[in-house]
Amino acid sequence: MAKSLCKYRRVEIADQFATISKIVSEPKFVCSSCARSASNKDYLCKPSALARTRTLAAISTATSEATQKMPPVSELPMPSSVAQTQLAAIAVVEQEEAVVLPTVTKKQVKQLKMLAKKKNKRLKKAAKAVQRYDKALQKAKKALQL
Repeated sequence: MAKSLCKYRRVEIADQFATISKIVSEPKFVCSSCARSASNKDYLCKPSALARTRTLAAISTATSEATQKMPPVSELPMPSSVAQTQLAAIAVVEQEEAVVLPTVTKKQVKQLKMLAKKKNKRLKKAAKAVQRYDKALQKAKKALQL
């Protein structure tokens, strides 16, 4: 069995660069554990076959054929008045949706929860301090009136 790509040390990678570049040049398999790719599944610790995608040339010919079949915009019929109002409504909705709220990551959520917890703790501490002050003030008032 060939040595797994996961098992190579940095020094070995530098020494056997030609072999490794041949292994990874045309990947057919990807490791589901470490996400390395290789031409043979023997070089991976947990191999799974890669889904074959279309080549760039096939994609470009497909798009050029599709554009050739479509008539120019000037030859297309005008939409009905109902369709025009619906398109206008869709445009308004899209403009309203353009206002995007900032996304919050899990790390930021965790930090915000921690800060909220600290804030609540400080508020409780402050409330207790106010109660102690009020109690001391009441005692002082009673002492002065006696």
